[in-house]
Amino acid sequence: MHTSIQTAPTTSGIHQVDEIISAALADYRKMQATLPRDAQVHYTIGYTLCLSDKTDDAEAAFRLAIELKPDHFHALKDYAALLLDRGQYDEAATHYRAASLLVRDDATIACNLGAALQAAGELEQALAAYQRMLELLPDSAIAHNNIGSILQNQGHIELAQQSFVRALAIEPNFADALSNMGVCLLGLGRLDESLDYTRRAIEHNPAHLQARTNITSVLFKLGRNEEVIEQCRLALQVNPDWKHIYSNLLFSLAHSEQIAPEAVFSEHLRYAEQFEQPQRAIWRQHDNVRDSQRRLRIGFVSADLYNHVVASFITPIFEHLRHAPGLELRVYANSLHDDASSRQLKKMVPSWQQVERLTDEEFNKLIISDSIDILIDLSGHTGGNRLSALAGKPAPLQVSWIGYPMTTGLQAMDYYLSDRYFSPPGMFDAQFTEKLVRLPASAPFLPPAEAPDINPAPALANGYITFGSFNRPSKISRKVIARWAKLLRILPDARMVMAGMTEDGITETLRNWFADDGIAGDRLDFHRHTHTTAYLKLHEQVDICLDTSPYTGGTTTLYALWMGVPTLTMTTPTLPGRVGATIMLQAGLAEFVAIDEDDFIEKGIALAGNSEHLNSIRRQARARISNSAMGQPALIAAGLDHALRNMWQRWCVGLPPISFDSNPEQSVLVGRARSHKALHEVKVDVALPLALEHHQAGRLEEAETLYLAILHVQPDHAIANHNMGLLAGQLGYHDAALPYLRKALQCSGDESYFHYSYANGLLQAGQLQQALEVISAAVAQDHDDPQTQSLQHRVRQAIADQGSTPSPAEEEQIIALFEAGQHAELETAAQALVRRYPVSGFAWSVLGTALQIQGKDALQTLLQAVRLAPGDPQAISNLGNEWQSLGKFEEAISCYEHALELEPEFSAAHENLALARHAIDLAAQATADTRHG
Repeated sequence: MHTSIQTAPTTSGIHQVDEIISAALADYRKMQATLPRDAQVHYTIGYTLCLSDKTDDAEAAFRLAIELKPDHFHALKDYAALLLDRGQYDEAATHYRAASLLVRDDATIACNLGAALQAAGELEQALAAYQRMLELLPDSAIAHNNIGSILQNQGHIELAQQSFVRALAIEPNFADALSNMGVCLLGLGRLDESLDYTRRAIEHNPAHLQARTNITSVLFKLGRNEEVIEQCRLALQVNPDWKHIYSNLLFSLAHSEQIAPEAVFSEHLRYAEQFEQPQRAIWRQHDNVRDSQRRLRIGFVSADLYNHVVASFITPIFEHLRHAPGLELRVYANSLHDDASSRQLKKMVPSWQQVERLTDEEFNKLIISDSIDILIDLSGHTGGNRLSALAGKPAPLQVSWIGYPMTTGLQAMDYYLSDRYFSPPGMFDAQFTEKLVRLPASAPFLPPAEAPDINPAPALANGYITFGSFNRPSKISRKVIARWAKLLRILPDARMVMAGMTEDGITETLRNWFADDGIAGDRLDFHRHTHTTAYLKLHEQVDICLDTSPYTGGTTTLYALWMGVPTLTMTTPTLPGRVGATIMLQAGLAEFVAIDEDDFIEKGIALAGNSEHLNSIRRQARARISNSAMGQPALIAAGLDHALRNMWQRWCVGLPPISFDSNPEQSVLVGRARSHKALHEVKVDVALPLALEHHQAGRLEEAETLYLAILHVQPDHAIANHNMGLLAGQLGYHDAALPYLRKALQCSGDESYFHYSYANGLLQAGQLQQALEVISAAVAQDHDDPQTQSLQHRVRQAIADQGSTPSPAEEEQIIALFEAGQHAELETAAQALVRRYPVSGFAWSVLGTALQIQGKDALQTLLQAVRLAPGDPQAISNLGNEWQSLGKFEEAISCYEHALELEPEFSAAHENLALARHAIDLAAQATADTRHG
């Protein structure tokens, strides 16, 4: 969080503001008539109007004053402040810049210019503005804090902390710096320290929204859910309009064992009364064309469309839903995350818009102007939601799905998407304002590519059962531990593995709870949060997972089952209490679903006593998922297509929403769903001749489907791999063809034509040296027929003709990928350039840039770029960036200075040089403080 500076009014008689405002408004027309060209008059009117919050009139007055006198410092400054307050950050920055040119030594202007630039996402420019403020006011806690907030946003956590420490050394009770330090420590997993700083921030500023939000996040991670509820209620007493605090309250209530479902539902309705009720009277009459059969525009809004569980659920749906001819998909992303997951999703939809900076009013205008027919919210009351905007009912039909397993509480939301196991008919209708629509499954499961093979049940070798939990600590309450401990007492040889721990303090708390219930610490194994592969491998130690309550496991339960480990779960009378049960029932494992605690213990004992049965389930687990509806995203997409059409048809004839079961058989996507299900049942001897027939006839899509079906059941099938590679090459995807052609050669190394095809594929992909190696090896193995010899000649000729630098067309392609933000594709293209032009400094520099953007190690690549192009300032500056990211600031400074010698106006090098020097200054100050402390 940054701090802007609001200057106090200088007009005399401020204690009589009402009289001044009344006089100004009364005299406005007179002044216009008598002094129509006097900029100071119009500025004074604008300033006075601002005091009474008449900002539209004030804006007009300020603009006229600036038009009459473009160098009117106060008009520029105060108009910029108005724009900043309105969230018009780019315009605010423009006017602050203009003001700063008139008065260069104004620290307030520098600060507020930085605030506007930071809000606009221009972090480097904002940092420069804050550093200018620090030059003017070296002992400014605000300047140090704001610099820290930029460094924190850029991921320079240690440098950010140093800045916050400097701010607090100057002003120990500075709430913004205390809160920012708390956020830093939260990101580092130092939860107890984060909690301390955040409490201090609230103590010194009870109305500090960031601190109020942060304290709920810290307590939630610590598993202290009842305290989260208490803190949310205290915050809402300070400001009932803090909508995200209210959502945090509702999310925490869903985790509480002490509040009845009816009370939780009532609290959701109170949210609606606070944020929706004032808007209901102005809901618009939607003018979308009421044609029940026309193509529909379907909007999806979420803050989680990146490497997040929501993206893993929605990605396989988009993969199939985009083929529905009656639907046009549009995405509204409410966060700035850019990673491989978000880039994959962007490729699947024709329209992707960033909306995180839009106000609710602006967001709703966008939805209306885009003529969205059905808007699907994927967040509910989770972080980054836009429910306060959706409360304005911008679309005719609005649907809640995936992100939040409870009602939104809003009348503006018409439907909630579920399934027959998740919300059996009639069971939860009274807990939702939305009507419940049951899909074949609530969401699909996308198995992790890095999942290791399933091992036998460990109980077979151990001679005892091992229970496990992979749920986040915030779900594990004292009562949950008591239930698990009861089972462990009855089975004295059993052990317990608990993974996903966030810090040692949580582990110690859980150990103590177990000890209080008679379970010794040597029966417990705790594992910290880790990367996905290691996390999945931990399941090899576990026979049965034990579920949490009342908020049961979802993704963790799916991952466990994919690794062969079923979860013993217990249902509760709310939807979050049926997530685990839904997965087990979809997989045909009803024996793992308990109805109460006694049933939970009884089932746990019975299952623990049959390790052979557990091993059998383990072997069948992946097939169970694949054969269930949740393992068939094409089927879910077909069900969704039908559900959306049914909702729309009702709206077209004026019928209200109702609960219903979707019918995928009524969707045009049902054929696609059947084809994908057939992938698990394909017969190779039947499919291959048909695939060859399609391929030869030019029916490439049909041939591709069959080749992939064959490879699904026989990954090493040489002909299917070979022909799939040829097909990809025919379509122009030369790089994509290579893995198939390579696999075909590996599976059938004696086939002459496979050597030829792989070498030719390498030639087409521009990998000339590799092509020569493959074709020469083929000739050495007596595969020297005229066709092979001809190809060898063509490869050698291509190498001889090859230049040493990329062509202009190749450079333009690289630049286009960079400007489009396609960083993974940029890396692939740059690697191809390096192989093709190994002595090109440009090629190596581009590869280094692509690696840097994705957070990968780029040092050796950039060193090579500079060696090959010692006069390229961009390559040298990029190397400086890499040195700086490694904390080698002297080396970075040397690079930036060299780049500026070559190109004195290189703005990025100037900015990064300032950042590196600032880092060295901070380090020097920290060293000095340590010596004198």
